[in-house]
Amino acid sequence: MRWLTLATVIAAAGSFAVLLLSAWTLGTAVNLQFAAYWGLFFACTGVLGGLMQETTRAVGAAGRATAAHPGRTAAAGRGARPILVAAAVAAVTAAVFGLTGPLWLPLVVEEHLGAAVALMALGLGSYAMQAAVSGLLAAAGLWGQYAALIIVDILVRVALAAVAFQRGWGLIAFLVITVIGAASWLPLAAASPATRAALTARADVGPRRFTALMATAMVASGASALLVTGFATLVKLADDLGAGGTGPLGVPDPAVAAVTAAGIAYAVSLTRAPLLIPLEKFQNAIIVHFVRAEGAPLAALARPLAALVAFGVAGACLAWPVGPWILRVLPGDYMIPGAGLFALTLGATSTAVLMVTGSVMLATSHHRAYLAGWVLATAVACALLLAPGALLWRTAAAVIAAPLLGVALHLRILAKEATWPAG
Repeated sequence: MRWLTLATVIAAAGSFAVLLLSAWTLGTAVNLQFAAYWGLFFACTGVLGGLMQETTRAVGAAGRATAAHPGRTAAAGRGARPILVAAAVAAVTAAVFGLTGPLWLPLVVEEHLGAAVALMALGLGSYAMQAAVSGLLAAAGLWGQYAALIIVDILVRVALAAVAFQRGWGLIAFLVITVIGAASWLPLAAASPATRAALTARADVGPRRFTALMATAMVASGASALLVTGFATLVKLADDLGAGGTGPLGVPDPAVAAVTAAGIAYAVSLTRAPLLIPLEKFQNAIIVHFVRAEGAPLAALARPLAALVAFGVAGACLAWPVGPWILRVLPGDYMIPGAGLFALTLGATSTAVLMVTGSVMLATSHHRAYLAGWVLATAVACALLLAPGALLWRTAAAVIAAPLLGVALHLRILAKEATWPAG
């Protein structure tokens, strides 16, 4: 777990570094395209994260059941093989994006469209496999290998971003940087016998049931991905639909009149990188912990949620004075007032809390409640983002209030149960 903690810290710092290097390398308008493409890719990998989460839960539950009742080994042999399901998901994903991408990807990027479509299709297909590998490693307790997967993923991106910055490469280089980490599972599987052994593990349910639960988790993960990593893309689309420099009631607001959509989208990505990206990598550990735990879920959640909120509020207070200085030294028009950065960082904290409660819902087999919480949060966020007023304050309201509604729903359901559900 020390290695996993180190990996999440590296992932946070590495993602932050890539975003800073893109701002230094690309012009403002081109960097907005990159931020939107980056957000879209990771939103889609977030959807595929449902495969990772259900693999973690199902294989972990199967291992726990086998340990408790060794005589059930024969029955466990009929469980689904997540790696085979992932191969099918990878093929379908690559085909769907390859065929449909030219129709809608121009809304996100305006240059190198053919390459953008091909990279998105191949990258997401590979990530489907990486998601299953991640889930299998977590379920097997191979945290060293799991941490190595995360570290290789981000370090490859950072190294290429540094080269792109040094040589002045354009948008196409950063499109490659976006997707290349999704192939990190290949060298790990080739070099690690323990990883190859983990790929043969089975779930606690048959293929049909596993696929149904996986689909539910993927739909919920898709909703979560829009809030976690895809919100910069939503900001760009909301700006394309029209946004004025006004306050919440349409009154002119000089403080935000000069704030651009590129600045907001970039600030959303920056404020999310230090907290949400490492937490997303840590979700498997959370699921495994609560699968193995017994007792009242609310009591088990109290301490980690308190620590998470304290960390997020401290980060928001730091973002107010320091954030504008960071943006000021970057080339391009990315200026956001300190109050806006404070609000966006609070929004990242709200989303982080929802990620934790969502992981607990999955671990305790509340798949429908997990889905409902994320769908509610995403629907409210989109509604607030499209409401009247300045784009900055609409974005802040969306990222703060919407996730808290999903958290309230999850906690309300957990509060009705004194202990874990049977089975």
